[in-house]
Amino acid sequence: MSSGAERWRENWIAIAPPDAVRVKLPRGSSKRRLGIALASLLPGTPVVLYATAPGAIRRCSSFARRTGIEVEREYLAFPSALAPAYLVEDAPDSTRLFFGSVLTEPPRPGFRMLFAAARALLAKLASWRGTRRIAPGRLVVGRLT
Repeated sequence: MSSGAERWRENWIAIAPPDAVRVKLPRGSSKRRLGIALASLLPGTPVVLYATAPGAIRRCSSFARRTGIEVEREYLAFPSALAPAYLVEDAPDSTRLFFGSVLTEPPRPGFRMLFAAARALLAKLASWRGTRRIAPGRLVVGRLT
């Protein structure tokens, strides 16, 4: 039987246009090589960028700007950008709904109370800006211009 993470690796396809090119944004200087590789693709090619925290927002937006990707949609990825079980639109209402109604406590008793308290606090604060910064991953859907 495969683990959840293995099953979730292809969940990005649910938000991607057909024939989208998936691009992992690493930390560091290898993003320049990715930009050069994308330059060989035709304008209009759909692209899905994904990055892990910390700094995923900044990396995705700066890479899209530098490489001429027109951003169409952005998602927060839980528990990770590589294998997202949940893809939540990066918008205040979607984030509030996710933390208030969808996210539940893990089955392990040791974490249940701590997780329930953290979830309740996040739902009460409903801080979209704070939540998007602590999300473990980010996916950005766009097209090359």
